[in-house]
Amino acid sequence: MSAPVRLRTPNPHLGVYYGIVTSAFASLVIALALFEQLGWSEARLALAMILLPIALYLVIAVGARTLDVVDFFVSGRRVPPVFNGFVLAAVTVGGTGFFAYAGTLYFFGFDALAIGLGWASGLLASMVLFAPYLRKAGAFTLPSFLGRRFGSRGLRVAASVLQIPPTALLLAAELKIAALVAAMFLSLSYGFVVVVVAGIVACIAGLGGMRSLTWSGSAQFIVAAVGFSVPLIIVSVLLTHLPAPQITYGELLSSLQTAEISAGISLAQPEQLATGLPNALPRASMKPFLQTFGAIGRIDFLALFFCLALGTAALPSLLARSGVTSSVSEQRWSCAWGTLLVALFVISAPALAVFVKHLLFQDIAQISNGSVPHWLAQLNASALAYGRDFDGDGIVNASELMIARDSVVLALPMAAQLPSIVTLLLAVAGLAIALAAAGAHLFTLASSLAEDIYRVADPHSAALPRLTIVWVALAAVALATAVFLAMADVDLLQAALTAFAFAAATFFPVLLLAIWWRDCTLPGALAAMGTGFAVMGLEVFFGGTFGAGHADFTTAIAALIGAGLAIVAGVATSLLFPKTKAEAGAYFDELRDPAGEAISDRPARQTEPASQ
Repeated sequence: MSAPVRLRTPNPHLGVYYGIVTSAFASLVIALALFEQLGWSEARLALAMILLPIALYLVIAVGARTLDVVDFFVSGRRVPPVFNGFVLAAVTVGGTGFFAYAGTLYFFGFDALAIGLGWASGLLASMVLFAPYLRKAGAFTLPSFLGRRFGSRGLRVAASVLQIPPTALLLAAELKIAALVAAMFLSLSYGFVVVVVAGIVACIAGLGGMRSLTWSGSAQFIVAAVGFSVPLIIVSVLLTHLPAPQITYGELLSSLQTAEISAGISLAQPEQLATGLPNALPRASMKPFLQTFGAIGRIDFLALFFCLALGTAALPSLLARSGVTSSVSEQRWSCAWGTLLVALFVISAPALAVFVKHLLFQDIAQISNGSVPHWLAQLNASALAYGRDFDGDGIVNASELMIARDSVVLALPMAAQLPSIVTLLLAVAGLAIALAAAGAHLFTLASSLAEDIYRVADPHSAALPRLTIVWVALAAVALATAVFLAMADVDLLQAALTAFAFAAATFFPVLLLAIWWRDCTLPGALAAMGTGFAVMGLEVFFGGTFGAGHADFTTAIAALIGAGLAIVAGVATSLLFPKTKAEAGAYFDELRDPAGEAISDRPARQTEPASQ
């Protein structure tokens, strides 16, 4: 028998448990650092550094296993705000942000801030516009909320189908970067590792659903935060003598600018956004870090920012976490924590990019083909970067120093000539946050299949068959994604941008109308979702154009156009067709009542939560 929601309280010892997790991880790092000094090989260090934290995540997932429906889908609605904020931040940034965003900052400097600012602003918009109302509704998924709001099973199924492209793209991107990192340091084949990583993610999600993802995700966030901040602080102390990289990297900008000029970097001209974003292939840095709008123009910068902001606010994987807190107020606080943590990463990543660029460029003009320094030889050997005197003029200039976008983070400790354990620490941090994000995206897809498609067909299903469908869906989606990644090449940044664009065009307009406009009707909601999705579908199908003879549209601009047209279509269709049923209007009034309690919690005072 499940306890009523109002009797469910958070575990009072959570802080102690995760303090132990943090201490255990720190002890592991210190112990392996000592073993490195005693002569352990890099292979043995990598094996311990990568596998032991993964074992910890699995142990936490086993401890959080459950067959209770409310525990499985919304973690019992008793997750404290700070821990929900941990997972929200991890899912927002993910491995894509950890590696690709930092690398884009290295190449674009100021211009790349549109990405990070879009994520932080999107979480803030979600906190104000959407997340509290989804918590008040108590729906397990975004499609189920829309189905309840308009009293329509068809809309619920349609929303479940339309959320597949953005969620699947993000899942593929996160699984790929996690597999690449693990394969690089464990010296295993990428195809084998991607299947294993997908299996690990599916196992964590299947053991306890949202509950196991929440508590293992909190540990993964802690590992990612420690693994990212410690190397950054170490390098900050080495270069600026202060352990505050976010505020001290500015001291290096003047010397970096001088080094860039000496290396042959001159002012760049803005490119089209579709071709301006760096891909994963090694390339040279050809734009000064401080130059504003040198890689993309002002319009493209704003389009990228608003696309990511709207997409983050309406991302199904983030909104699925709206029901895990005990109240609407705590959901707002969890979004606030998530926004704060994402903002801290957004302002820390530029420091990492500046440190890497400063270390690589400070003496690049003095490097000849015959006297390659140790740090460059190490980068060459690891295939993270390469640089040599190709033209035979006796120096290595900026155009001859190539580095891959997703390798910039791992290049930091090598360029600073730090021990190998520091590089492994950054790798484990990126792997942890990628696993957390992949688990959220995988569970969003699988739970929607069970909740919004299977349950619509069989609304009186018992608990075990209902969870069985989720387990089958988890295994099927994970296997399909792994097979796809083994055969296809996915660029992290482009996949993430396309996914957020789909979410912005498809779900932001319908959520805005459903929550903030009482007269929005079922046909209007369908028109809004369909219009936004159709615009993005055309953009993807035609490779960024809407037909011969028309101007090219970037993914971000297409998302904004799609969102605008979707709102117009939703409003126009709602005005043309009859209003929603009386009960739907009453549901809206109850949803928006500022003094009312959460709709889902009311029946739980008298019945079991599983009756939802």
